[in-house]
Amino acid sequence: MILKSHELEIIKNDPFRNDVLGRKESGEALTEFVLSTSDPLVICIDAPWGQGKTTFLRMWKQDLKNNGIPTLYFNAWESDFSDDALVCLIGEISSEIKELSKTGDLSKASEYLEKTKKLGVALLKRTVPVVAKIGTAGALDLDKITEQALSGLAESIAKEQIEKYESSKNSIEAFREAISGLAASMSNADTPKPLVFIIDELDRCRPSFSIEILEKAKHFFNANNIVFVLGADKKQLGSSIKAIYGEGLNVNGYLRRFMDFDYILPPPNKGQFVKALFKKFSFNEYFSKKNGQGLQYEGDQSLSMFSELFELYSLTLREQEHCCGLLSLSIRTTPQNSKLFPLFLCFLIVLKVKNPDLYKDLITDEIDNFELLERFKAIPGAIDFLSNNYGSALEAFIVTCKSHDYSYGDVTNKYSEVQNSSTASKKEKKHALSILKIIESFDMNGGIGSLGYLIKKIEIASRFEG
Repeated sequence: MILKSHELEIIKNDPFRNDVLGRKESGEALTEFVLSTSDPLVICIDAPWGQGKTTFLRMWKQDLKNNGIPTLYFNAWESDFSDDALVCLIGEISSEIKELSKTGDLSKASEYLEKTKKLGVALLKRTVPVVAKIGTAGALDLDKITEQALSGLAESIAKEQIEKYESSKNSIEAFREAISGLAASMSNADTPKPLVFIIDELDRCRPSFSIEILEKAKHFFNANNIVFVLGADKKQLGSSIKAIYGEGLNVNGYLRRFMDFDYILPPPNKGQFVKALFKKFSFNEYFSKKNGQGLQYEGDQSLSMFSELFELYSLTLREQEHCCGLLSLSIRTTPQNSKLFPLFLCFLIVLKVKNPDLYKDLITDEIDNFELLERFKAIPGAIDFLSNNYGSALEAFIVTCKSHDYSYGDVTNKYSEVQNSSTASKKEKKHALSILKIIESFDMNGGIGSLGYLIKKIEIASRFEG
């Protein structure tokens, strides 16, 4: 059993082999899309943080390369220390020029690259700002400056700005022609393919750098044979943009200026990722060796509980992995045939990861067990879950988690009242009877008052997290 999860291996000749989320189909569809036109495109791969965008983009990048499509992968977040996004984008192409030109003409590509660099330098040059020039005039002896002299200064500045605009416009057009030629030279002339430039982690950058990347990609690289693919959570990216332009900004309208198409990365099916994690962490192997009374079901209970709770709490893939890491560490502090009470342990782990404040309130006695139950019931879908076998067992664990052996009458009395009530429905009475029977079984196998026992495991595990 592994201690913690490691980065997924992207196998060079079969990049989607370890694809446990079934996203190869998305990669194939996107490949057909980018090959369908030579026009400039900007595509946004949209998914919330922690839902596997980066893994998918890394797999797809290798698949594109395997199909002879020149492809770059640029992690924007790792470069947002830079003062200029254009330098980063050109620099990334320059560093990968040999790899990119494997199916094209390297000498021609290098020639276009040098031209692109020179034009890029010209675009980066800055002239003295107008405000600075007027400010310089203000530092002089104003008594000796005539109105005519100031007028002449303003006229010369205006002329310079017009010339600068015309020069910049021509430089941008020349840059686009050069970058388009560079992209074309990277593939076989008989079967031309676009240069795919993947920009990942855009939503994690500082707001000003995110905006600059968008602007440079759209305005300078808006050329034939260039496809930009942006990996971002558009909702989070929108929040970053609002931090610059204000809350009143129409984010969708703003982003539409830069993005031609969106592709929403489909979320995995319920339980799909956690099954892969159980295999990855070797949980199945561990649980199969437990042979004590009632322990043979702990593997199924852990998998089922995580599957249900991950769905109810809408955990990201990264959060699901974190939960499995805590379970792995908790297992390591438990003798092979000791009880884990996984139905409740998994619930506490999810609570710690997803709602740490509520978890802390529970273990510090800021809330009681019935208040925790009511908070859980408020989650959409939770009441339906509590009506099934594992859900009923979880409810029994919650309401008795702070009790002690032979001293849980205050808990059972509440359910007995429901069972004997003249106003309760048949469904409510049946559920109350089910909880009472489960609590009775707890009294025989040590499930009463399990909170302290399990919290120790989780907190010890948390100290080992790296």
